[in-house]
Amino acid sequence: MYDVLVIGGGPAGLYAANQLARLGHAVALFEEHPEIGLPVHCTGLVAGEAFTRFSLPRDAILGQHQATRFYSSSGYELSYAPPDPETVVVDRPRFDQALCRQAEAAGVGVFRGARATQVRRHKGGLAVRLEGHDHAGQVVRGKLLVLATGASYHLHKQLDLPLPGRFVLTAQLEADFADSAEVELYFGNRVAPGSFAWVVPVKRDGQPRARLGLMTDADVEGYFLRFLQSPSVHTRLRDGLVTRFRRRPIPLAPLCRTFGERVLVVGDAAGLTKPTTGGGIYYSLLSAELAATVAHEALAENSYSAEFLSRYQQAWKARLGSELRWGLWFRRQAERFTDPQIDEAFRLAAREPVARLIQTHATFNWHGGLIQALVRHRQVRSFLFRVVVGRSLDFVRRKSEEMTVLPPTEESGHEAYQT
Repeated sequence: MYDVLVIGGGPAGLYAANQLARLGHAVALFEEHPEIGLPVHCTGLVAGEAFTRFSLPRDAILGQHQATRFYSSSGYELSYAPPDPETVVVDRPRFDQALCRQAEAAGVGVFRGARATQVRRHKGGLAVRLEGHDHAGQVVRGKLLVLATGASYHLHKQLDLPLPGRFVLTAQLEADFADSAEVELYFGNRVAPGSFAWVVPVKRDGQPRARLGLMTDADVEGYFLRFLQSPSVHTRLRDGLVTRFRRRPIPLAPLCRTFGERVLVVGDAAGLTKPTTGGGIYYSLLSAELAATVAHEALAENSYSAEFLSRYQQAWKARLGSELRWGLWFRRQAERFTDPQIDEAFRLAAREPVARLIQTHATFNWHGGLIQALVRHRQVRSFLFRVVVGRSLDFVRRKSEEMTVLPPTEESGHEAYQT
């Protein structure tokens, strides 16, 4: 019997497994795909601070970016360039495979091509049933489970776990692309309703390429194809129109409970992503580290109750709770902006002192401080108030227009109103 079973071979699962193995525990990790890091579902933008905060492999870094340019659908542009480069782009297969080598060097048993289809608690531990070419029907037992399945939730119901309360859809690809030095973000309801599209330049073997993607609530395929056909993108695609791309959901709100008897949930499986951008690597690593700490305590005390393991949720809430609350609040406001309101937000962000405020408070991983600073600013607060009030007035107007007067009925004896 293993001390810890980890389901999922992405950054969250691999980092948690590595940490626990280094603490002296017997750990097994199960990855459903035959190769770690594939298929790729991530753009791979990571804050440079992550490489000093965590023990991460640097040989997967493809490059770094200092500037980001923002575009509205009406043609407004903004540029943001911090004094020092904040972000790097990693090759996700190489990044994950390097994390896997670290975990295996620490003693983690990694089972590739092993899909966990069933998890059952029993007296003294858990049993995980596997499927796959070399693992069909195999059952592995452990004392504790770390669930790191990414945005895949087929095991949550078996473990009496809730689901994230909010999702967004993404589509993305990598293609040969004209050389560029800036990350580009595109906003507007004609581009990506409620969210944005992106172009992240990278280089492979010295050749310019780009990772292109889009995030929205519905019809992500249609909006992404139109984005690829737009002049700002199509003219720079070296291979012409590309139609093959990957789609995936991204959770934007955490599970209301990320623990259970003998179970801890980390990363995207716990809904721990940045609500503003959907980015998940940093939060995955942080949640994995916190889960490993609590799992180590549980193993040391031989205590696996939900009550004991709830200290994991207390830990991530202490670190991320404010960020998640402010991020969700900001997304709810911004995703309902009309295109003229997006243009107004661009103009506001370009003027002093708002531009200086953004320069002072913006960081790649931590958006809560910037959002709070913006909300405290008089001009921004006035803009948001007008947006919210206008939205409320539109709602009242629509409802009043929908209301129809029905003739009196024998039963009611008076006019009835239907909306």
